[in-house]
Amino acid sequence: MIDSIKDYIINYTYVISNQPVKLHELLSANSLLNEGMHLDGKKLGFRLKLGRAYLVFLVLINIVMLPITLITHEIFKFADCHISILITLFVTGLIFASFGLFKDCLSDEVALRRIKMMWNLHFPLFAYDEYNKKVDEIYKRSIANNISKTELERYIMDELSK
Repeated sequence: MIDSIKDYIINYTYVISNQPVKLHELLSANSLLNEGMHLDGKKLGFRLKLGRAYLVFLVLINIVMLPITLITHEIFKFADCHISILITLFVTGLIFASFGLFKDCLSDEVALRRIKMMWNLHFPLFAYDEYNKKVDEIYKRSIANNISKTELERYIMDELSK
């Protein structure tokens, strides 16, 4: 259920290209992802529809905040208005700050899916979950050894076959 909702949100808020990702860009993105960095969607072929992301975020925030508001209404009805104002300021700040986190989490999920999809294209015999760190190490060695982009695929396949 949660996966289907996540799939719907991603399909609604992102444009994902059908074009394949070059091997060098795939390996670079995989390396950055393994280091915990946020990825640029342009290299991997996806773009956020910002208006739709705001709309989805607004719906999700309302799903969370409406029950909380209904529950706490009775408490704050008798409280001093200054407390209500301070809590409102705090919650509003949290909501605005959390949109960036929402956007980053969605972007990371799309990047991972895109990397796995392109991994199956470039390395169909090597499962992503099992080989992504090993290929990352080989890729870093290829950079250190100044292997050209044209020789990169052969170099990686040779190293994996050892």
